[in-house]
Amino acid sequence: MPAPERSTDDRSPAAGRTASPLGLRLVALLLVVGAVGWRRGEYFSGALDPVVVAKAAVSLVALALALLLAQAVPRRPLGTGSLWWLGILLGSSAFGALTAGNLPAGGVVAVRVAVLAATTFFLLRAAPAVQVLTGVAWACGVVAAVASLTGISSFLDEGRLAGGIPAIDPNDLALLAGVAVVLLVWRLVQDDVSAPAVVAALFFLGVVWVTGSRTGLLMLVLAVLVMAAHIRRPRVGLVVAGLVLGAAGVVAVTVTGAITGFAARGGDGASTLDSRFIAWRASLTWAQSNWQEVFGGGLSVKIIRVQGQFWTTQPLDSSWVSLLVQAGILGVVTAAAWVLWVLRGVRRAPRPHRVFFLGLLVFLLGRSVLESGLFDATPAFLLFLAVSLLAEGGTRQRLHAEAGRAAAPGSVHGRRASRAG
Repeated sequence: MPAPERSTDDRSPAAGRTASPLGLRLVALLLVVGAVGWRRGEYFSGALDPVVVAKAAVSLVALALALLLAQAVPRRPLGTGSLWWLGILLGSSAFGALTAGNLPAGGVVAVRVAVLAATTFFLLRAAPAVQVLTGVAWACGVVAAVASLTGISSFLDEGRLAGGIPAIDPNDLALLAGVAVVLLVWRLVQDDVSAPAVVAALFFLGVVWVTGSRTGLLMLVLAVLVMAAHIRRPRVGLVVAGLVLGAAGVVAVTVTGAITGFAARGGDGASTLDSRFIAWRASLTWAQSNWQEVFGGGLSVKIIRVQGQFWTTQPLDSSWVSLLVQAGILGVVTAAAWVLWVLRGVRRAPRPHRVFFLGLLVFLLGRSVLESGLFDATPAFLLFLAVSLLAEGGTRQRLHAEAGRAAAPGSVHGRRASRAG
């Protein structure tokens, strides 16, 4: 008599083990460490050096461990539509790099993005969605804390906090700290927060402030407001504490003039935005051929030549303008369609996931207008890709199942909801 066929239910997330939380956090930490910059003000040009090799080694170790985690437990359903969008972007940039004679550098960056994407994909195969996202956000917080504490001298010397170890740019440091704040606020919305978490949120909010990242702070505040709007039954203590802290903050910044000083940031005021406009206008005439206009010049292109100024080159400082130069018109159109597709999927996600997804997207997409890195080998990209993979139709049924188990009477959230009811 033939053996009975194995039921597909045996491979469902509910039927098998999940990845070790410790192992997941280790991979997430390696993933973030490999994605952040280790040197400020330097861009990869295709040459290998110890730092480039070390970052590649960290990323490959993270990929190998993520693959092992995914193979050690039953596979969780995960859509692949996001990978098609990414494939078009990487293909366009690689072909553009080839036509521009920039394939060695552009190809290496494209491979780095692909490695980052594969690692994220395997992690989401191995563990629940919230566990992966919180693990990555936790890793961002750890790296931000270490970098800020070791970089205090930069604040004393330059007036803006930058990373010490690793040597992260102030805006990138604000990104990592902002992601940690988004995670802690999401837990607050879920009524799952403690006094140490509140202290941590205030610490990371302070890090964002002293980095002087105006775009990062503005988008972080907007993300917090979007998530806070989803609080259904705020506790009295939470409301009172929020009002008191808000009033104290308004009085403090009004009396001390902190907002004015923060906006002026050492007297440069709006000059940084004017400089961005110079680079953005140059990007419209950057292409030397029709091939480059359509496909770009490769993901390694981070700076552009400018004319009519006392400087000759300038960073692009916008994910979208960067993409126009790196992947051409095809890349920009693909990325815009991808973002709209992700937002459509987020609207249909279960409420707990939707709140977290919206907070991250508001923060990341808002920053992308004036900051580069959303479509590069960066923490911003891996978070965007994770949300994209989880919000698409091939994954949403799994999210509903995970949300149902989290709300079950025997779970922590379920017990808390029962007491609140």
